[in-house]
Amino acid sequence: MSPASLDEGLRAAFAKAEAREPIHRAAAGFVPMESRIVFMAWVALLEELRECAFELSDPRVTAVKSGWWAEELDGVARGAARHPLTRVLVRSGAPWAGIGDALLAAASDDAPAADLEATIVALRPLAEALVRVEAHLFGAEPDIEAQARTLAVHWLRLRLERGIEASDRGRVPLMLFARHGLRRDQLAGTEAEALRRDWARQLHDALPAALPQGWAYPRLIGLHTDRRALRCAAEGRGASRGITTGFLEVWLAWRCARNAALRVHPSATHTT
Repeated sequence: MSPASLDEGLRAAFAKAEAREPIHRAAAGFVPMESRIVFMAWVALLEELRECAFELSDPRVTAVKSGWWAEELDGVARGAARHPLTRVLVRSGAPWAGIGDALLAAASDDAPAADLEATIVALRPLAEALVRVEAHLFGAEPDIEAQARTLAVHWLRLRLERGIEASDRGRVPLMLFARHGLRRDQLAGTEAEALRRDWARQLHDALPAALPQGWAYPRLIGLHTDRRALRCAAEGRGASRGITTGFLEVWLAWRCARNAALRVHPSATHTT
């Protein structure tokens, strides 16, 4: 693969991630130029892995895509890569081993958990494996447990927004259905509005109340975005839109950059 096609693949993958979370465009502007390609590749890779593990409607497609990515990540652990994103990151020396197995386990497990903590525990192996790589790439504080919990809540926030009609019912725990006297197949209906607000409130309260110092930049961006989105969902209102949104995202990205670890491992460059 030529450098030109590699860069094109990276740009396309980052644009996909940006379409889901527009703040990433503003966030990239606060990353040092020599580190920006790694930031873009990592954000895009997280998007690809989240999509294949949690968002594909056909279980057969989920199995195929998660199997491909697991094989690719096992290759990265051995120093080999085929995808434009992993080719950017393969030489970073990050601890990639075990992510493939954790991805397969998360993608194949859509059984409902009992409560919030059990739901997070089910996602913890994949979240912790990814956060270890992220901490290595960005020179973050090794607060793996807290950052992994935040990543798991990020996934659950997106499942609430886009997965309530899926077979896993957005991974909403059984306790909430019992509390509200509803069946799982009623989650997307108007009768479940209070339940969905209740779940959003629980997820919001599971996040740190303030921006921690020294966390990886992508994790702080996710935390800020999740807190805002979950607060809106808990209050039963949509996220703000309009011309002021772009200015708000720049300000939020700047706040995260001020608190974040932004160092990228010097060997994290793409291969030709």
